Amino acid sequence: MKLLYRITLWLAAALIILLTVWAFCFYAAMLDEIDDETDDSLIDYSDALIIRKLSGMEMPSDDNGTNNTYYIREVTGEYARSREWIDFENREIFIKAKSEFESARVLKRIFRDSRDCYYELTVAVPTIEKDDIQRSILWWIVALYVLMLISILLVSVFVISYNMRPLRAMLKWLDEYNPGKEMPPVPSGDNVTEFRRLSGTIKDAAARFEVQYAEQKRFIGNASHELQTPLAVCSSRVEMLLDSPDLTEVQAGELVKVHRTLQDLIRLNKTLLLLTRIENGQFPESSETDFSALMSDSAEMFGEIYQGRNVTVKTTVRTPFVFRMNGELAVILVRNLMKNAFLHCPPGSVIEVRMDAGGFSVSNPGTAPLDGSRIFTRFYHSQSGTEGSTGLGLALADSVCRNYSLSLEYAFEDGTHIFSVRKQ
Repeated sequence: MKLLYRITLWLAAALIILLTVWAFCFYAAMLDEIDDETDDSLIDYSDALIIRKLSGMEMPSDDNGTNNTYYIREVTGEYARSREWIDFENREIFIKAKSEFESARVLKRIFRDSRDCYYELTVAVPTIEKDDIQRSILWWIVALYVLMLISILLVSVFVISYNMRPLRAMLKWLDEYNPGKEMPPVPSGDNVTEFRRLSGTIKDAAARFEVQYAEQKRFIGNASHELQTPLAVCSSRVEMLLDSPDLTEVQAGELVKVHRTLQDLIRLNKTLLLLTRIENGQFPESSETDFSALMSDSAEMFGEIYQGRNVTVKTTVRTPFVFRMNGELAVILVRNLMKNAFLHCPPGSVIEVRMDAGGFSVSNPGTAPLDGSRIFTRFYHSQSGTEGSTGLGLALADSVCRNYSLSLEYAFEDGTHIFSVRKQ
């Protein structure tokens, strides 16, 4: 998950909780304010009624058209002392004018006259329907806060995305980074301290890696070049010894083994030199290369070399794959993939080659998948490695592809190893 989406989800969750709590608090505060205003009017109304009662004035009708109701009853002193002198509650009352029950705010008040007689005054004022106001408030809160939540998230996404531009630029630089090739400067990170530190760390790491990469290439190139002459001399001397008439059969057999090992070392040394030359960009010449012709030639050549394995090649060319690159490297790429297929497929099997304008694939039967994370590394051998294999063929093919921004991918599907080369 992208960092932007993760921050947005966490922000949305936090805002939903906060807005929900705020909505409940707002609803409770609003109802409390309504009750407070109603209580003030009830007290004023009860004061007027008590004054009339104590002064002997005529009491107003309990059905005066305002839906306000009251009644006064005489109570005992014991009852009066056991109750609060002013008490408020919410309950349903019957309204005579409407002949129905409605929600009301009720005031109960204890008072006494000059004869020490106690009375309880009950005054009721119809108030808002709690169910109606709950539905109304819920609707408006949902509409308002959904709109607010979306607005806050959109603004947050824009702000976060805008301020994450340096990070995206550094990630893009890392994606495009290729050791040994000229690269644009690392993005500076603008004025954000963390981004500036990250940019500096990337610069330092890239500089160290470039030094190590250059030293590694120089070592491999020098070592391979220096080994070439003594290996050739040793091979020639072994061949001279094999021509000696005084050799016994046992000595000749041992010399043949030594000569075979020397040939493997010479082949390994040449491959390392070739890898170094490719990575050093020593194949600058490029031309339009038709891979369908190269694939046909390689299939014919390896078919003759491995004739005893009785392997056939089935080629399906929808459109010839033509790509501009060095012709020698194109031959190396095709031959290494074809040789790998011939070496690692069971005898009597079929190698399939598929090609279109975007690339090609070479597939051969197999019993188990290879390690996709290591298959293109140098000196990688599968558990059923072929004798005499240097473990550099696929690494060489991968190096050629990377040099020309081609993608080389491996897959194992339905008991088949598939190597695909595609334009990026």
